[in-house]
Amino acid sequence: MKEAPVLLWVSVLIVAGIGIWLATGASLPFSGAQPAVVQPANDAQLGQTDAAKKVETPKQVKKSATKTAKTAPAAAPAPEPAVDVPVAAVVIAPPAPAPPPKRFPSAKEIPVGAERENIAERFGEPSLATTTSDQGRVRETLVYSRKSGRDVTVISIEDGKVLSAYSR
Repeated sequence: MKEAPVLLWVSVLIVAGIGIWLATGASLPFSGAQPAVVQPANDAQLGQTDAAKKVETPKQVKKSATKTAKTAPAAAPAPEPAVDVPVAAVVIAPPAPAPPPKRFPSAKEIPVGAERENIAERFGEPSLATTTSDQGRVRETLVYSRKSGRDVTVISIEDGKVLSAYSR
């Protein structure tokens, strides 16, 4: 029963939206179509000379076009000169090959005293890494996992050197 006012307002908004849409002739652009672009005519097409350039109202333009059409003989519009425009060449490079996947570490492959950088280079970044600091010593725990956590290797590092590693 508490939802009744909300449902009432939603239905009123929907009906109002449909009413507005129908009142505007159902002409709201829902498809995202772009309107056509209209380019202005140049001076040669309007029949104006450089001396006669001025801002005209649509009625004046229509009068001058009619006047020009009556007095001037019909002539074909002058073709625009062709301009050679250099076209950029598009070269599609092949995608870069993916780096080879890093091996999954086992506790046997990680010697005590190994540098942390060597671990990251050899096995890649861990799935989880924590860093803590206690009495001036920095301790890290790196966890490598695969198969949704079924295979796990945990590496304990202190001050950048491996203290211990175990796999499960």
